[in-house]
Order: sequence, then C-alpha cells, then structure tokens
Amino acid sequence: MSLFEIRCPLCKGILWIDPASGKVVDHKAADRQKSNFEDFIKARKQGTAWDEKMKKAKEEEAKRKAEIEIKFKVAKETTDGTPDESLQSPLNWD
Repeated sequence: MSLFEIRCPLCKGILWIDPASGKVVDHKAADRQKSNFEDFIKARKQGTAWDEKMKKAKEEEAKRKAEIEIKFKVAKETTDGTPDESLQSPLNWD
C-alpha cells in the first residue's frame, strides 16, 4: 500500500493520504518560525509610514483636483459664448 504525500494548503504541513479509502493517515505540521517582537515593532512602524504616505497622496490629489476645478471655473467665466473661428471643424472647410 503506497500513500500519497500532499502539502496541506492551510497549514503548509504534509498530509499522507490512503488512496484506497481517501482518508488522511498521518499529518506533520510545518515548522514555523517564531516571530520576534522587534520585527513586529519594525513592521508596525513601516505600516504607519505607509499610512502617512497614503494620507499625503490623498491630500495632494484633493489639492490638485481643487486647483483644476478653479482653473476650469475661471476658463468658463472668461468665455463669451461665441464660437471661436479657429476651432471650427475641418470638415466645414470649402
């Protein structure tokens, strides 16, 4: 009787399965490295740095959007409503 050896998708351990019955015969958990508290603190600080960068990027985007809205409003107010002769369609040229 030969067993199938498969990696568990959840725990990354090894499963030995009996092909006749389809049941798990044995399981060996994957060796996991214990986390270090200093690594946790470092990762946490990097996370706050990313949060600050995202916040700054959102603020800059909002600022650029406000500037574009102001420029559009000014450009809209400066037009007199008559069509510009230089902007006519080339299809109307005769």
